[in-house]
Amino acid sequence: MIPFFRLLAILVTVYQGYSSKAGVFLVGCDSESMTLRVTEDLITSCYFYSQSEAQRITVLWERFDPQRVVYSYQINQSLWQNQDPSYRNRTQMFENEIAEGNVSLKLRNVSLLDAGMYRVNVSASSGQGFKDIRVMVGAIGHSPRFHSFVTKRNHSVLICDSAGWFPAPSVSWQNWWGLNITKYSQTHETDSRDGRVRVRSAMEFPTGSNGSYTCTIWNPLLYQGTSANYTLPTLGNSPDIHSMVTGGGRSVLTCLSSGWYPTPNLTWHNEQGQAMTKLSQTELTDDTRGSVSLKSTLRLEDDSNGNYTCAIWNPALKQGLRSSFTVLISRYKEIQSHWIAVGAIISMSIVVVAAVIKAKSVIMLIKKERKGHAAFSPAE
Repeated sequence: MIPFFRLLAILVTVYQGYSSKAGVFLVGCDSESMTLRVTEDLITSCYFYSQSEAQRITVLWERFDPQRVVYSYQINQSLWQNQDPSYRNRTQMFENEIAEGNVSLKLRNVSLLDAGMYRVNVSASSGQGFKDIRVMVGAIGHSPRFHSFVTKRNHSVLICDSAGWFPAPSVSWQNWWGLNITKYSQTHETDSRDGRVRVRSAMEFPTGSNGSYTCTIWNPLLYQGTSANYTLPTLGNSPDIHSMVTGGGRSVLTCLSSGWYPTPNLTWHNEQGQAMTKLSQTELTDDTRGSVSLKSTLRLEDDSNGNYTCAIWNPALKQGLRSSFTVLISRYKEIQSHWIAVGAIISMSIVVVAAVIKAKSVIMLIKKERKGHAAFSPAE
């Protein structure tokens, strides 16, 4: 229990509808209204104060609209015969503390049907009084689920769906950069049999839109909510294939593509349509907007001529893209051998020409020397 002087201050401040037979008699509660979530326990925290010693205490908790008995206590015992069936085995008073002024009510496992106005009536030999409390009950629904489809105009539609709310919640949208885009959405509400609300909010995006979006559903009564993110499925860029030939004459193909979501499937196929999983290796990289980039390498065996295809498939959109590349390893080797032979011939030719030129230079040098000796010979 709270301290007596604090209790007295509370009761004097919030008391309502009292009458006095022998001095002051006050009834009060810590709060005039209480808000709970479905399945929580309610404890009202209510007390009475009597300036004179209270005897023959009677406490009646009742509910309005319609009026029904929630709990009845009279002269040291609880009375059950008039209790409304909906509160049976769910209510409790702290009987050992009633004589000290504690007339709080505990209601277990509250439901939406328990919301309403309650009144505690206290009477004793020293006076009587009452106090009203409004009980409000709210419910938090399920975490949002997303559905997406493509319209005839090839626009993407994203639906945020959640059930189990009370009262009707608000729905807001944010894009990847945190900007509020709720004004572009359309939200519909549906009531269920138990009074809870299901909300569906739809957002339509132009062709080619991508990125991550956040749907937030908020309960204005409980000041609580839940959010979920969704990234639109997107086709990435058309695969780009690069070729490289190793020193051993083997061909290596590299397939590059970016902008995919969710993570796609990448496969290599030869011209017979056979998958080449064992010869390939694929790397995935997440970019800053949540999409995926791919780099896949296919290492071909010797003399693996033919047409090879890199195919990327988006399982969410059930669409994909592909590119092909033709490899001519044997032709490469023929060209390589041809150029080796040509190189050898050219090299030999250069050697021969150099030798001829050198020989001519030597002959000319000898002739020149002979002419010089003839010019300086003595006359006969």
